[in-house]
Amino acid sequence: MEKFQKIVVTGFVYNKGKTLLLKRSSKESFLPEYWELPGGKVNFGEIPEDGLVREYKEETGLEISVGKPFRTFSYVSSDGNRHTVEIVYECFLKGGEVLISDAHSEFAWIAESDIKSLLISEEMSKSVYEGFGVFKK
Repeated sequence: MEKFQKIVVTGFVYNKGKTLLLKRSSKESFLPEYWELPGGKVNFGEIPEDGLVREYKEETGLEISVGKPFRTFSYVSSDGNRHTVEIVYECFLKGGEVLISDAHSEFAWIAESDIKSLLISEEMSKSVYEGFGVFKK
């Protein structure tokens, strides 16, 4: 199989002391039923911030504006064929109602103290904790 890279963008929205997380569907092949920040793959030639606005709308139904990136990390798939670079941005809620896509089974507005009780990857946990830190400054 050919090796490839992809860029993923996710957004941390701070709203009334909480942030929005989505639970991945049990049908997902990568990290099924894990909680994550909304976001997704940047299309070829797309500006990352534009991709995040698009992905956030597709996954949640919410409109956001994108601020500064505050964390970047990368990982290689277990089969060694896919290298993913993820950029996490501070985001601001503009409006809308949460309507999740089929790729997710649940959503929750969570407080920082709730993170330890969730099934969440180590990297995503770091991103969420760091996001709360960004907005507390």
